[in-house]
Amino acid sequence: MNGLLELLVDGAPGNATWPLDRGLQYGDGLFETMRVQGGRVLLLDLHRSRLAEGCRRLFLHADEAQIWNQVEAVAARHERALLRLQVTRGESLMRGYGFTGHEHARWFLAIFEAPRHEPMPVPMRVCTLPNRLGENTALAGLKHCSRLEQVLARQAMVGSNAFEGLLASSSGLLISGTMSNVFIELDGEIVTPALDRCGVAGVMRAAVLREAGRAGIELHVTDVPFESLARVTALALSNARMGLVIADELDGRALARRARFEQLAALVSAA
Repeated sequence: MNGLLELLVDGAPGNATWPLDRGLQYGDGLFETMRVQGGRVLLLDLHRSRLAEGCRRLFLHADEAQIWNQVEAVAARHERALLRLQVTRGESLMRGYGFTGHEHARWFLAIFEAPRHEPMPVPMRVCTLPNRLGENTALAGLKHCSRLEQVLARQAMVGSNAFEGLLASSSGLLISGTMSNVFIELDGEIVTPALDRCGVAGVMRAAVLREAGRAGIELHVTDVPFESLARVTALALSNARMGLVIADELDGRALARRARFEQLAALVSAA
């Protein structure tokens, strides 16, 4: 993009152009958070599939083969670690929100120490939140870089004793937690919310669905009205970092620990 006269970073002149990256300017990109164990990325096939789907839907042209070769090479050097991969459209080639389609995608890989094996809080408390997720079918399911809704939702939990907070969409449907996908027992059935309006389709959610199918456990993907949480008898949360964990309370109400959730948690842990 021509016409740049000066660039200041923290008030000082900067020579690097990364502050003009569209990921920083507009959240124009995707990310994956991955666990490494024994020198390999857990659920690698699901991470690759989600990133490929995100790149396709955002018209983001990244060298995915190069990216994943690097990710696997980095993972091989670590017995245990946590990786955060971010892929952006790169720097703008035109002014404003539009893009030409010829941008050079940029990617970042951060390596963190593996999270300590700290026990989950007991009891595991979950609450409902008043925050709402905007519905946008063009972005539904993607783990895109625009996460301000989740930032504000986590802030809304400050002062509570809950581990996670549940969020509805703007039309009143249960979607997810602030950092997790949700599985509930409702009227005797195991259900997870459909994510065709908004929300992130987590790789652990995909793993739970896959393992449920293999084990013959009936699990429905459907719309769940937020007010139906009053009838939920069991609840579990999933993400790539913690696996599938079972909640003990919802808004102070005791929940059951169902054998089907225990079985699914064991299955995805072994996957």
